[in-house]
Parts: sequence; structure tokens; C-alpha cells
Amino acid sequence: MIPICIATVHGKGLPVLIESIRQYAPEAFIYLRGPADVVSRYENARIIVGEPRNFGEDYNEVIDDALKYHTACIVCNDDVVLTPTSYARLLEDVATIRELEPSVGWVASRCDASRAVQNIRFNRENEKIDMMKFHAENYIFPTDVVSPIFAYVSRDAWNHGRFGPLNWYSDDVSCLDMSAKGYSHYVSTSYVHHVGSQTVGLDAQKLVLEALPWIQENRPQYVEQFFGS
Repeated sequence: MIPICIATVHGKGLPVLIESIRQYAPEAFIYLRGPADVVSRYENARIIVGEPRNFGEDYNEVIDDALKYHTACIVCNDDVVLTPTSYARLLEDVATIRELEPSVGWVASRCDASRAVQNIRFNRENEKIDMMKFHAENYIFPTDVVSPIFAYVSRDAWNHGRFGPLNWYSDDVSCLDMSAKGYSHYVSTSYVHHVGSQTVGLDAQKLVLEALPWIQENRPQYVEQFFGS
């Protein structure tokens, strides 16, 4: 059993997310972090009470807690809705990848609000739609960076790529840190619905400027790749 880790700020999407987990992945234990008035209403979950800081620190806390007891977990944003196959297919894909590649970093589901590489709206193969989806959605593929909107990570990989204390770029930092240690990342055939930008907002300039000082000081090797020269 692979648990699902969630950190939330206001909990607006939590009722639907939690219900979708209970309906479509009832075997998955939930680790949930957030303000007391938001998370205390949920039962049958491990609750971590804490005020919001930023995406990276909040998720580090709940993932670290889960990985004390489990060898892997699924990181899940709080504005996600599972489909009947989201959880099972993601884990099936992880098993398939592990048969070929032992050093697996992140394995991320596709969704409808994310960076292009895992966004089902992005027609990366320039295909015509067939039976309501692109044929390429049936295939796993490797990539350099993913957004862990609904994504598997093992304890071993996580120990080489925890999130930076950031909102934006926390996932980029994690992926590149893992890659530097020999781990590979993949996009799964699994799919979840993702509302998007409910936690950190849509002010891109503000989010970039907030991230830049920490990355300049702690990951200077990534500055040009993330922000240009």
C-alpha cells in the first residue's frame, strides 16, 4: 500500500479530493497537513497541524513523515480529483518502469493544468484526437522535470531531492537534484483532474522573484537554466 501525501492551505478542494480517494483508491492511507480548522475535520488520516509556509516546506514535512513508515508515497496537490484508474495505473506504470530502470525518481500523472510535458492539452506528437484522447497518452515516457501534482516518489529518491523552501521551482529543484544523483523521471499514463493555481496564485512575476534569492544562494548552478542569463 502506497500512501497519499497532501498539504493544504485553505482546503477548498479537499472534500472532493478526499472523497475521490475514498471511492477510487480506498486502500491508500492519507497523510494530511494543514491548519487545524481545515484538517481536523477529516478522519482515518494521519493529521499534521501547521500553518502554511510555502509549498516546499509544507510538503517536505508531510512526505518526511510518511516515509518514516513507508518506502514510497504519492504526492498529491490539494486541488486534484482522482479518476477510477488514477492511483492503480500510476503504480502499475511505476512497476513497469522499475523492471527497466532501477533508479527511478519522480513518476508523475498527466493532468489538465500543469507544465506542457504532462498536460493532456499539449499535443506533443501533433496527433489527431482518437476516441477522446491522443494516442500518445497510452505511453510512458522519460523527461527531465515534472510537476508532482499526483506523483510517485520512493524514499531513496526523496532523500536525494527534497523540495526547496519555495512555492515556484520547488519541483524543478527536486527533479534536478535527483537527476544529479542518477535518478530518472517519467510521465505516467495515469491521469488526474487538476484545478491548478489554487494555493500559490497566478502572479508569475511575484512567484519568480520570491524564488530567485534562495536559488541564487543555494542552487546557483540552476539559475541560468531557470531564469536565463
